[in-house]
Amino acid sequence: MRLLGLACGQEDGSAEVLLKAALTAAAREGTAVEMVRLTDMSLVTAATADAGDDAAWFCDRLLDADGVIVSSPTYTRSAPGALKLLIDRAFGPRTDVVFVREALARREHGPAEQKETRGLLGVDTAPDPRVLKPRVAGFIAVGGCPSPHWRTLTLPTLHALAFPLHMAVADQMEVPTPGGLGGIATDPAAVLRAERLGGAVARQLGLPHDEVRFLGEPGTCPMCHLDLIVLRGGRAECGTCGAAGRFVVEDGNVRVDFSPAGTASSVHTLTELEEHYWELLSAASLEPDPQEIDKHAAAFRDSVPVLRPPRP
Repeated sequence: MRLLGLACGQEDGSAEVLLKAALTAAAREGTAVEMVRLTDMSLVTAATADAGDDAAWFCDRLLDADGVIVSSPTYTRSAPGALKLLIDRAFGPRTDVVFVREALARREHGPAEQKETRGLLGVDTAPDPRVLKPRVAGFIAVGGCPSPHWRTLTLPTLHALAFPLHMAVADQMEVPTPGGLGGIATDPAAVLRAERLGGAVARQLGLPHDEVRFLGEPGTCPMCHLDLIVLRGGRAECGTCGAAGRFVVEDGNVRVDFSPAGTASSVHTLTELEEHYWELLSAASLEPDPQEIDKHAAAFRDSVPVLRPPRP
């Protein structure tokens, strides 16, 4: 079993310290571990994606692994922008279990289906069967502020790495950090908690998705175990994974009741990934003709002056 760590903060910073603690604990379980630093990767925006970057390299490392632990600092209540960019660049149809499963099935029927498969994945490449193997994930969020509402969106952002590959999340943790580079090393409780997370992930590598047990704090949502809740009209929805429920008030206390039917809408379920697949295919079939788009878009092309930063 191979476990990949992704460090998203400063070299030797608190996020990396906890990641190394988790990976060291995983290694004690007999797991082969290795680590990638986000700061070592060159990433470009989607607008300049043809220039090439390290997103495909990272994706290849991830597909080789049986699990991943991601450790991130908190910047402005969320994960670093570079991590969001990596998610946008490395993930999508080509790393979506349903897209790849359907593409592999179509390839078996001949050249016409192979051509359609490439369009289905959004890239001119063959589907990678490694996408379909089971993987386990663990997430660590480190915040510099003791107030929890200043790191509300970090763990939800990390979950965006898990659901396209249908990775089962075994554990997650959120912790404030003392000041100073790597200051979390002075907090033995935080280090011990990270070690526990590493063990929870390592011991479940290779298990089918539905057999992986979540071993962290339960949280409000029964699917992603986080507390970010969105109000949509008269119903509640998990802001991280989309599980649907309803608000219940009892003795002045508010809770969310998630029924089994509502949890099926979570992006962590294969059911929702399949529905999303068919939804996108249906939307693609309704796209206007390219010439029609060009005719209507022409009026907007030079309608506003564009400022560009100077280049040498």
